[in-house]
Amino acid sequence: MATLSRRLHLGNYAVLPLFGFKVKLAESFAITLIFMVISIIRSYLVRRFFAVHLKRFAAWCQELYGGFVNLRRLS
Repeated sequence: MATLSRRLHLGNYAVLPLFGFKVKLAESFAITLIFMVISIIRSYLVRRFFAVHLKRFAAWCQELYGGFVNLRRLS
C-alpha cells in the first residue's frame, strides 16, 4: 500500500504542474491521501450497493421465472 501511495504521490507531483497547479511536495502528498480515501470509500459503497441490489434482483427474477413455470403448467 505504501508503494502505491508513493507512486500516486509522485504522479500528482508530476502531473499537476502540467495543468497550471504549483504544488509543494507536502501538498501533493495530502492530495494523494484525500483521493485515496475517497477511492476506498467509493469502492466500499459500490460493493455494498451491488451486494444488496443483486440479491433483490435475483429474488425478483426467481419470482418472475416461478410465475412463468406455473403458467406453462396450466397450458
